[in-house]
Parts: sequence; structure tokens; C-alpha cells
Amino acid sequence: MESIGLADMAFVEAKHPMGMLPLAEIRARADETFNEIVEKAIKWKPSRTSIAGLGKPPYPAPRLQFKGTYAELNKMFYDKGWSLGMPVIPPTTEAVAAMLKGTTHNPAEVVWVVPPRMGQLTVELVATLGTMAGCKPEHMPILLALVKAFSHPDYDWRGSSTTTGPTVPIAVINGPIIDQLGIGYGTGVFGGEQPVNIALGYFVNLVGDIVGGSVAPDPDKSSHGTRADISALIIGENEKANPWKQTYAEEKGFKPTDSVVSVFSGYTGNCNVDHSSVTGKALLDTISFGLAGSASGISSCLTRYDKGYGLDNKSKYAFLFLGPEHAETIQKDFPTKKAAEEYVLKKAAVPYWAYGAQLCTPPKEFGTVTADTMIPRFTSTDQIHIVVTGGPGKQTQMFPSFPTNNRVVSVIVEKQ
Repeated sequence: MESIGLADMAFVEAKHPMGMLPLAEIRARADETFNEIVEKAIKWKPSRTSIAGLGKPPYPAPRLQFKGTYAELNKMFYDKGWSLGMPVIPPTTEAVAAMLKGTTHNPAEVVWVVPPRMGQLTVELVATLGTMAGCKPEHMPILLALVKAFSHPDYDWRGSSTTTGPTVPIAVINGPIIDQLGIGYGTGVFGGEQPVNIALGYFVNLVGDIVGGSVAPDPDKSSHGTRADISALIIGENEKANPWKQTYAEEKGFKPTDSVVSVFSGYTGNCNVDHSSVTGKALLDTISFGLAGSASGISSCLTRYDKGYGLDNKSKYAFLFLGPEHAETIQKDFPTKKAAEEYVLKKAAVPYWAYGAQLCTPPKEFGTVTADTMIPRFTSTDQIHIVVTGGPGKQTQMFPSFPTNNRVVSVIVEKQ
């Protein structure tokens, strides 16, 4: 509550869970708490009305002196909630000052008030967390671009970082900066041995957990979580192996000379391993089948004609990260990405029973619906995003978006 300026607030705890219960049982649980709700509404008084230290400026950050081993320093950082349990590089005054030379921004500038704790992220703190994650001064422009993209309202950082789902912050990098910084885009692009990708991803999650306070079990409620909670998935597009030639950023209207960061929040990826298909259509058939069932249940009903969550259908989208060999096979039958997306649009469908009648209610004009009626996963090619990345092999990964992410957010990396 302190993060939104409230010193104290009344809460009534209802028995969990409420989901997947009959209506009668939900009503009974509500009745159980009714008297306590009335009691709090009439008699509750705050235990305090002021917050100590409220209004303290975020810059300059306080300095501290520490004497001990590297292991002891990392333990101290973790115990204080300043790291995620993985080792960090000590953010000494000298190291942070060196990082700040990578940008012309004022160190005192607040670039994001990070939900849910609403912590103030200054440029100085970007440099500090970047240092801790293993970034270098030349990374400062892309760190600030990542902050600008993830802080955009269309990303919904609060929802993505506190949901019970295993959501993943994902960024696709395009343009000259890929080779300038050594951002990985080939074999193992989502995995290890990608030092720049991992450092950038670790920075993103340090911002979310330390400044934003999105830590499990409260307020991050992810039931299982994912290792991407440690290092967000930052990847480069394999532009050289893209058979369609036009990059993802160019499709969105940017120039080839622009370095662009495109971000979205996705559920944990699903893999298509197809070594058999020899035509693009056959390959897209298997990919579409897997995509249609990805993140099944409430999130698989991305067509949701009832416009669940108050969002239109175009806000429910998915990324296909094609390996170069899969992309080459598809391109032979589909000379443009648009043509491939149109095919996926038609093929990505599952029976109505797979969605759940309470979650997906087609309109009358859709026609008669039975349990076995095939319901499309998407209603527009705008919901299907194709990026070529990775190395040799017959592999594709697909990530459905978190439902309240309105759209993919793309920003240009500023030249310093």
C-alpha cells in the first residue's frame, strides 16, 4: 500500500480459490466473509496515517561501504532483496560512473515508475542495475530503450509480472545494433552462451523485481514461474537467414538503418519439432496445430468473441519464432510472410469444447455451434507475428501473448 501512498488499508481475506467452483459454493464463501466486511466498513481505523521517508528523492542513490569477499557481498545483496539469487557484479561507484558515460541522459532523470511497488527508476539506477547484470557502457542506449518499451501502457507490466501464469518478458532486436553489441541470433538464441542477451535479460528482471517489487510469492503470484523470471528473453532476429529479406522491424515501418527493440509479454514457449514436412503447407499445418493449443484454457481462446478482459480480438496475438530451415521451407510455398500468416489464420483452430463454453461465446452470425465445431484461434493476420531466429535444425518456437498486452511495443534505440 505504501507504493501508492497509503499508510494502511482494510482487507478482508476470502477463502481461496474462487476459480473453477460452482456458483453456489462461491456464494457461500462470499457469505462467510460478509459480516467481516461490514465490520471493517463500519469500525476499521488505520493503524497509521503517515509513511516514513515519503517524498525522499530517488537521486542520488545512497552509497554504502562493504568489506568482505565476493561471495559475502552477493549474500548481502540477496538478503536485502537487491538481487534474484544469481551472482551480480558489484556496482561500485567507479563502475556505475563508467556505465553512465554510455549515455547523455541526466543520471537524475526518472525514466520509469515501476509497478507494482511504483519504485522510481533513474538513469543512475539503470546504470547500477546494468552493472550488476554484467552490461557494459555501450549497452546503456539499449537498456534505456528496453525500459521505454516495457514501461509503455500497452505492455501492462503490472499484470504480466503479478499474474499466476508463467509469463515471460520478451524482446526482439533488429538493426545494426545486433552486430555492434554482439547480440545473439543464431544457435541457442534462447539459451546459454549468449552473454549479451543474458545480461540484458537479467537487467530487465532486476528492474522488475528490485525496483518494481514483483517477487514471489507476493505480489508475483506465478504458480510455477519460469527460469526466464531470472533473465528475460532478449533475442536478435537472424536477419541474414530470413528468406523473406524484410526484417520484423521493417514490416512495422522502421528503416533498415534503425536499431529497434520490440517487446511483448508471452506465456512459456511451445516447441514445434517437424523433421518430416517437405512442403511449406505441410509444415505450417503442424505449426498451426501446435499454436492453436498453446496456453490452453482461458488464454487459448484468443478469438474470444465475448471480448473477455474488455479487449478486442487483435490484442490476443502470438509469435512464431521460426528456425531458418523451417523458414526456408515455408517461404518456398509462401513468397510473403503475409501469405504464410493468412494460411495460419485459417488452420489454427480447435474444437469448441477445448475453449470452454463459459470463456468463448461466438456471436449468432457465427452460426450453429456444437462441441466439435472448429473455432479459429485468431480473427486477423495482425495477431500472427513471424520472426526468423536461431540456427540450423528443424525447430520453431511459439509464444502466445499475455491477454492484457494490447499490442507489441516497438521503440528505436537512441544514438548517444
